[in-house]
Amino acid sequence: MFIEQFEKVRQWKKIRGVGGKADEPLMNRLQSQYQRVMQEVVEIHEAMVDNDDDEFQDAIGDAIVTLINLADIADYKAEDCLEKAFNVIKLRKGITREVGDFVRYAKLSDEDKLLCDEKQGSPGSEYFNEVELDRLETENFKR
Repeated sequence: MFIEQFEKVRQWKKIRGVGGKADEPLMNRLQSQYQRVMQEVVEIHEAMVDNDDDEFQDAIGDAIVTLINLADIADYKAEDCLEKAFNVIKLRKGITREVGDFVRYAKLSDEDKLLCDEKQGSPGSEYFNEVELDRLETENFKR
């Protein structure tokens, strides 16, 4: 379903001429769409501040659309970009703080790195081995 939605976004982009003309410099087209991405991200924050759930959902959707468009302008598929990123982050060691933000291993203090090594395995490495993923639970990432 989602891949179908991504394709619908790409068709919408094409029909509307979003992303500029092919004879325009690529960097100009990328910069223009990047600005749209940033505008939508700001709208997410504004909806959060205003506690406007409908606008929050709309702004997240709009941000996703602009990211799909940005990838397409650069001649990438957003799905491939997502897969590439997830294949890295799924193996990344780190700690999730109480507020819910994940801090990757490379940015931790030496003390927290030791804690990660103890709870998550692969001592001294920023990443898990793929086979270790099945044994990990939320507790492995708490400080």
